[in-house]
Amino acid sequence: MIYNSLLSFIIIIAAYYLFFYSKSSQINRLIFNGFLVLTFSLHILYFVAYYFNGEGVNTAVLYHINYGLAGASFLEYWKVILLTITSMIFLFLILSYLSSIKRKSKFNKKLLYLAFILIIISLLINPVAFDLYKIYSDKDKNIKFSEYYKEPNIQKIAENKNLVFIYTESLERTYFNVNLFPDLIEGLKNLEKRSVYFTDIRQVAGTSWTIGGMVSSQLGIPLFTPINSKDMHKIKYFLPEALGIGDFLKEKGYFLSYYGGADLEFQGKGKFYETHGFNEIRGLNNLKPLINKDSYLNNWGINDDILFELVFKRYLELAKTKDKFGLFLINLGTHHPKGHIPKDYESIKYKNGDNPILNAVKVSDKLITNFVKKIISSQYFSDTVIVIASDHLAMRNTAFDILEVGRRRNLFMIISPDFNDSKKVEKIGSTLDIGPTIMSFLGYKAEFGLGRNLLDQSISSYEIKQIQENLTAWKENIQSFWIDD
Repeated sequence: MIYNSLLSFIIIIAAYYLFFYSKSSQINRLIFNGFLVLTFSLHILYFVAYYFNGEGVNTAVLYHINYGLAGASFLEYWKVILLTITSMIFLFLILSYLSSIKRKSKFNKKLLYLAFILIIISLLINPVAFDLYKIYSDKDKNIKFSEYYKEPNIQKIAENKNLVFIYTESLERTYFNVNLFPDLIEGLKNLEKRSVYFTDIRQVAGTSWTIGGMVSSQLGIPLFTPINSKDMHKIKYFLPEALGIGDFLKEKGYFLSYYGGADLEFQGKGKFYETHGFNEIRGLNNLKPLINKDSYLNNWGINDDILFELVFKRYLELAKTKDKFGLFLINLGTHHPKGHIPKDYESIKYKNGDNPILNAVKVSDKLITNFVKKIISSQYFSDTVIVIASDHLAMRNTAFDILEVGRRRNLFMIISPDFNDSKKVEKIGSTLDIGPTIMSFLGYKAEFGLGRNLLDQSISSYEIKQIQENLTAWKENIQSFWIDD
């Protein structure tokens, strides 16, 4: 894509050179300058998106354009924001100056037409145009959505268990690679020795950001928003026509809770959990009154050490008062670009401590592990299944270049009181498959969406690959799960 961008810039320069000497009218100048602003804006959009995710314009970017960035922390990205604003001002000043220069040559229609042709070509080869084509081009129209989509169905097959589901923010399985990150992940590796763990959980379209990972792991579908949607932050219901874990468990009498240290408004997490059966939804605004020190806060929300304390306390309360419950949470410590380390854990470093995100990963490994061990040591673990899964692969952070060398895969492990040994599952999968897989540990056989139980030997890797490769071709089917009020 870098070559596309470079070529586009060269064509833009050539187009402006021709337009400059065509000595066109004021109206044509305004139109041409409008094309220039558009193509430069798309370049800026691409490089800003690439800075964050290492990919460019993907489904996550389109979602945020539709939904907005309410609840996000902008302080961490002030340099990018300042550079973007400066670039736009500089572009405006350059265009104003060039437009004010008087041209001595006569009007040349051929040069004008050629200039417009070139500027349109520059738009067509813009990296954003390629990204959008990749998102919206159909892969294989002969492979029908209905052949792979499973209508929601759930059956009880064993005694039910409670669920604690830990989303690890951007803490992907690649950090477990000892060749890339020796001695980084220690606690989670020890927990892995008594878990069923999955080593080939890939990131697929519509799942590369937090709410996308939550939707895919709980509803079994990727997150695609309608193209013509406006003001998505005003929606009342979040994918109300899709059913998943929350809807099923609520139907079976579970009390469902979600805890996260960030603002619930960001990415629409609050509305997602409200729509899908959750009784208790706690984010920054309703957890903040429970803490007594501002030092327990970071730019995104509540520090992980406090969050885990609050959640473990809630776990004990639910275990005492509820017959069946599901407790979902997500940490903040490993959020890009540098992570967030609680004050009491700042002394923990990875190697010489030069890489901030790796320090944060090491701290999060300790905090998550301690939290899980407390549950295992409690008198209620015999009725509890613990799931640890990354919400998505890490976006651009201070270790991104190292991560890119490795085999990028999501983290997914299940700790059950009925299983004390280690079981490695190498079958291909994605976050779409997390929901149906964990439901079998809770005592249910569940089919829903495009997810598959990765422990079901009757499901082939070929079937899963077909699903993964055709998600964008089924975008209209998936978008139909939204209701536009």
